[in-house]
Amino acid sequence: MPTTYTRTAIALHWSVAGLIVCALALGWIMTELAISPLKLRMFNWHKWVGISVLGLTVIRAGWRLTHAPPPLLPMPAWQRRSARVWHAAFIGLV
Repeated sequence: MPTTYTRTAIALHWSVAGLIVCALALGWIMTELAISPLKLRMFNWHKWVGISVLGLTVIRAGWRLTHAPPPLLPMPAWQRRSARVWHAAFIGLV
């Protein structure tokens, strides 16, 4: 059983996280702009970033199904349940 996540899993995780931050920033900025060519470009970038997040998330899910994660560190049962609930919530939001 592995003791750490694979480099691929780490790269996919941080790529998705970075793209989500970019999508949020683009969405936030473009809502303040008047209709213009810049706003339309930003809207298109926002959509493409979202599609990229979707694609990488599918790849990440496939990777996770074929590669076992490292075991959790020792912790109380309530923390383990809380971690699983929050992890599922984040996956659901993505």
